[in-house]
Amino acid sequence: MWEPVGPLPASVYWRRRWVAVASTIVVVLLVIWSVTALFGTGGEDTTTIRASRAALSAPEQTAPDQTALQQAAPQQASPSPAPVSADPSTPTAPAAAAAPPSSDPASAPSQPGTVGAASPASAGPGTTTPGPTTPGAPATTSEELRPDETPRASVAAATPVPVPASGPVPCTNAMLTVGSEIDRAQHKVGDKPVLRLVVTNTSGEPCVRDLDSARQEIVVWNSNQSVKLWSSNDCSNVHSTDLRTLVPGQPVAFAVTWAGRTSTPGCAQPRTVVPAGNYRVLTRLDDIISPPTLFVLTP
Repeated sequence: MWEPVGPLPASVYWRRRWVAVASTIVVVLLVIWSVTALFGTGGEDTTTIRASRAALSAPEQTAPDQTALQQAAPQQASPSPAPVSADPSTPTAPAAAAAPPSSDPASAPSQPGTVGAASPASAGPGTTTPGPTTPGAPATTSEELRPDETPRASVAAATPVPVPASGPVPCTNAMLTVGSEIDRAQHKVGDKPVLRLVVTNTSGEPCVRDLDSARQEIVVWNSNQSVKLWSSNDCSNVHSTDLRTLVPGQPVAFAVTWAGRTSTPGCAQPRTVVPAGNYRVLTRLDDIISPPTLFVLTP
């Protein structure tokens, strides 16, 4: 078996055996190298994949650090906090926060209590604010009629009668009186007198009347009652149903703070300061008119 057998010379058979052995050794070496290369590459790939996953799962540090620096810059430049943008990639501009307030009065925001800044929604009925001194400028008082809770004595009434089962009857003009009042008989020019309208049931039974402010009016006249200078309905005439049961002898009052200026229907004309002199206050509820109440404006 080991010795070559065949028609060819023995050297031929030995060469064939050596070629076969060499080929087998080469194949084995190739297999060993391939297996080694395969496992080595797989390990590197596994390591690379794990490193990539770790990199993806770890938070990025560069962008937040840059954003923190961008946000910290305007805070150090200005004492007041600047608004921070919701987008981290957009830097916050400190220019608007650090800008000095404008000296232009027209561009400054109105503040409560300043001239022309009173708002009907924020100012209560009858509240006043400092008014302008320039003739012709609008007044800054609300000049709206409001219920007046000033304590007052009851007016003597007739002997009351039982209230019908159907309830109080409507008040007729004959059952009511209307009066006019002023807080002081003498004021200085520029003061804001408080004027009042007083309704009293002089009948002997309770009655119901709509005391809607639009049905009421307080008027300032000149001394001989020939020129109407101001009316509570010129610049403010708010309609609101106000049904009330008027008890006999119990006055019900409404007040207004007058700005001391003239007015025209619809407040269409410039309002001027009423000068010193003698004047009259009259009031009405529907077509019931009060007697005049005199007062004086001094310089």
